Amino acid sequence: MSYRRILSAITILGAAGLCTALARPVIPFAHPKSSPAPAAEVYTIDPVHSTIMFRVKHLGVSYVFGRFNQVSGSVSLDAEKPESSKVAIEIKTDSIDSNNPDRDAHLKSDSFFDVKQFPKATFTSTSVKKAGDKKFSVTGDLALHGVTKPVTVEIENVGKGKGMKGGELAGFFGTFTIKRADFGINYMPDGLGDEVAVTVSVEAGKK
Repeated sequence: MSYRRILSAITILGAAGLCTALARPVIPFAHPKSSPAPAAEVYTIDPVHSTIMFRVKHLGVSYVFGRFNQVSGSVSLDAEKPESSKVAIEIKTDSIDSNNPDRDAHLKSDSFFDVKQFPKATFTSTSVKKAGDKKFSVTGDLALHGVTKPVTVEIENVGKGKGMKGGELAGFFGTFTIKRADFGINYMPDGLGDEVAVTVSVEAGKK
């Protein structure tokens, strides 16, 4: 075969190959799918290892402390979007404990918490803002004694770890102050302070 015939055959084959390649469907480049954002972690409050405690001034000379022994609720913690986190707490007012049965009976009466008419107090968050490393500023509605008022609680995520049975635990601690008169609890205004300091310490297990 002559040189010209060989060159012509190569040209024809090359052109045919190019036409075949152009005729094939173009497969678009597949971009790797991004991983979905992690869902919020939901924790259920453990009443055995949680404390809702209050402090009020007595006769202007000392502080009296008390606590509520029955607390429940949940904390939804979104590390990627703290503003999407949520807190919900419920307290049985009949579980008040000031370390004195007679005083507890008085606190349960209509002079104070009126537990028969208002058997529970609740806090439901409406806004969560990151306030530092493991710290959050949580604003929500506090419903107490038939009155609902907004309060802001500075909360710290104390830590996370494993429970005795291997489940994931998280602890939260916060404080805030309210005025009892704002919630219609006006008994003995000259003998008891109006400001009540509240401490919230909860341990919760991940669902």
